[in-house]
Amino acid sequence: MRIFVAGASGFVGRSVVRACSGAGHDVLGLVRSQDRFAAVRADGGTPVLGDLLDPNGLRPLVRDSDAVIHLAQASDGTLAERRRVRVQGGRNLLAAAEAACVGRCVIGSGYWVYRDNAGRVTETSPLAPMSISKVNFETERLVGSRRFRDRMEFVILRPGMIYGPGSWFAEMVAGLRSGTYAYVGDGSNYLSPVHEEDAGEAFRVAVEAAKPGEEYLVVDDAPVTTRRFCDFVAARLGVPPARGIGFGQACREWGREIAMLNRASRRASNRKLKTLGWTPRYRSFRDGVPRVLRAMTRGA
Repeated sequence: MRIFVAGASGFVGRSVVRACSGAGHDVLGLVRSQDRFAAVRADGGTPVLGDLLDPNGLRPLVRDSDAVIHLAQASDGTLAERRRVRVQGGRNLLAAAEAACVGRCVIGSGYWVYRDNAGRVTETSPLAPMSISKVNFETERLVGSRRFRDRMEFVILRPGMIYGPGSWFAEMVAGLRSGTYAYVGDGSNYLSPVHEEDAGEAFRVAVEAAKPGEEYLVVDDAPVTTRRFCDFVAARLGVPPARGIGFGQACREWGREIAMLNRASRRASNRKLKTLGWTPRYRSFRDGVPRVLRAMTRGA
């Protein structure tokens, strides 16, 4: 297949390019600057220069693709900028894909769209998107447009906490080393990790085999409390454990919605994704985190 990946040089995008190219697919990786070309090539993809916010420029780039994957985001921007790239950029990508008669579109979202849940989170659990997760949910809703739905097959993936050498995990490691990392309350809320390589494989499987119109959670087999996860990482680093802070303090320092997202419990299930033949290589954070930390140390 010829697969077009928007956000190919990002934290998740690089894993997706590696997984798809490793399976023999022809992968085009959209980047906004030529200094990202080397990363896409290193992952086995072909870099293409373009911008999701330039709808006319996208159309010739998407031509002849069998599928598109939307992972692009403005990770360092304001909420408004994130929305512009994710939602407006996604709308432009879908319009270009529609014009090019692309058969399938996979939207990368996240499991933060789900409500705080003391039980097991599945694809049908209640939603309560807010802040950053609201932007992802707005991006998901693009596929509800009949104009696009009648022309293409759509799949939505909602990964849990994807850990690897970049993104939030790198910030966590830096915070633990400096003694500044904190979680909300006593850390008894559950999170559901997944190694970046397994997340990349999930997108490959979704392109190849997912049922049209479905959502899939992407998590490993071992949900874990925030405190236990943080303590494990700290112990592997040989540094003191993280501290808990009160919800009020978290609201003052991070904003109420971010504090609520971090306090919520999401013990998610990967059962539905496994029906497609996907199985995490790293079934637990205990298997994957040490490998990531070694890679980070070598790259330091």
